[in-house]
Amino acid sequence: MNDVEEVKSRIDIVDVIGGYVPLKQTGKSFKGLSPFKTEKTPSFIVSPEKNIWHDFSSGKGGDVITFVMEMEGLSFPEALEMLAKRAGVKLKPRKQNEKDSSNKAEIYDCLDAAMAYFHVVLSKNEKAKNYFVMERNLKSETIKKFRLGYSPDSWDSLRNYLNKKGFKDEVLVTAGLCAKGNNGRGAYDLFRGRVMFPVFDMQNRTIGFSARILSEEKTAKYINTPQTPVYNKSLAIYGLSQAKESIREKDQVVIVEGNMDVLALANAGFNNIVACSGTAFTELQLKQLSRLTKNIALCFDSDEAGINATLRAIEIAADEEVRLDVISLNHAKDPDELLKKGQAEWKKALKNAKYAPDFMIDFAKQKYGITTAPGKKKFTAFVLPLLKSLKDEIEFQHYLKKISQLLGVKEESINNLINQKSNETKFKNIDQPESEPSINEVKKLSRQENLEKELLELVFAFPELNSAIEDLEIEHTSNLHRPLFEFLKQNPKFNFDKALNELPNQAEYVKILSLRGEQQFANIPAHDKRLEAFTQVARIEDINKQIAKRQIARQLSVAEAEGDSKKIKQLLKQYQALLNED
Repeated sequence: MNDVEEVKSRIDIVDVIGGYVPLKQTGKSFKGLSPFKTEKTPSFIVSPEKNIWHDFSSGKGGDVITFVMEMEGLSFPEALEMLAKRAGVKLKPRKQNEKDSSNKAEIYDCLDAAMAYFHVVLSKNEKAKNYFVMERNLKSETIKKFRLGYSPDSWDSLRNYLNKKGFKDEVLVTAGLCAKGNNGRGAYDLFRGRVMFPVFDMQNRTIGFSARILSEEKTAKYINTPQTPVYNKSLAIYGLSQAKESIREKDQVVIVEGNMDVLALANAGFNNIVACSGTAFTELQLKQLSRLTKNIALCFDSDEAGINATLRAIEIAADEEVRLDVISLNHAKDPDELLKKGQAEWKKALKNAKYAPDFMIDFAKQKYGITTAPGKKKFTAFVLPLLKSLKDEIEFQHYLKKISQLLGVKEESINNLINQKSNETKFKNIDQPESEPSINEVKKLSRQENLEKELLELVFAFPELNSAIEDLEIEHTSNLHRPLFEFLKQNPKFNFDKALNELPNQAEYVKILSLRGEQQFANIPAHDKRLEAFTQVARIEDINKQIAKRQIARQLSVAEAEGDSKKIKQLLKQYQALLNED
């Protein structure tokens, strides 16, 4: 029996789900109200006999692990680990990861102890308490809920406390709490004389801290935990542990810049608020939030950095199945300042949030103007990537028409521009010249490339799954991944070393793909891995068909405008052929 089967056999699915959803027995099954949709008539069914659940209002269903994934916003391995602890099952880590798993457990314990220590110290320090209570007007309930704290203005207070708790200096340094002294002279506290904002993961474990200086010293106002085995700044989200229930309940999350924005809004009763690390919103953070809700609202500061961060976040979300809105601060510097004008102002701003494409168009219209030819040119260059990112054909046609009417230009002319700039995939920062790409620009994968990447992660981690790509049409894969698929097609029984030798230019990428695949699917049964591989192939084929349909639809628009009946007939035939394949 593998780990997954053992955990499921030792867990009572009714007991687990009943902790989230009030259930009532009806015959052999149990019924309750959907945790995903608002409803009056129960449509959520749990079958203990089959060990499965299904929600008829949302169409979701699965086993106890998938339920925990949905409710807690966890990945498969994280949900499995959570349930294993509950069931008293010790998961069998891969041999090379045994030591890492043990070290991580000690780091979590160490960070939890530090968080508790800082929280107690806060209660005894008047200056730190006054900062939160008098200056920031935080209620004691908010301070307790977010486990706020204070680090003594000392070089070794935390170190001495944790040493007495049994944690060695090596662990303190690895956890990002201390740094090594010069010439090997022990370790010293990294956080000194600062108010502490603990950061938790989705399982409510302390993973790191953000710390603000209280004195007027000429030093960094904020410092954060460095990258550690448990803290990844690209994944960490401040306030998510406290907000996740409200996010599910409201089916929306609001992302702000700062920790104090989260605290001020939570203090006022708005609990579905989280903060990214400054303005650096990442794809990993988006994926984590999208497990809880598909409705995301951005509320970054109204300065230039905040606007650029908003545009970058819209770009990141372009290939994800989420709805993104943008909240205007109405001349306030940040959400905290807006809230000081009254809760009604925040509610009004939230209600008036703009759908991301509308925000982009309005922003470009205001920045560049559309009354002159140069203004129209800049406006068009800015919004073309937006149009290209719209996957839904109805949305695409809606905004194509809107932009056409704004500019007084024919729709087919804009379509032609889109086809000419087929390689343009980036939104431009507001201060970025058209001819110069941003120095911080990172390669953004399209939805097709993401699906291909996930399939390649599986195959390179588990070569026995290579047969899944047998029927994949390589010529329709992306330029980024086509060489990898060609290698796999030519080497149905490859080994990892051969892949590295024959793909020297992609060797590092192949290593990363393999490692990610191992991490995500290490404890999943072989049958389920094979099923996932074939499912990914089907998804890739489906998106290729969608792309082909969209290209034909655009060509039809041009052909109709030109009155080319022969071309129209030919394109309709191609479109029908694609429909027949569905």
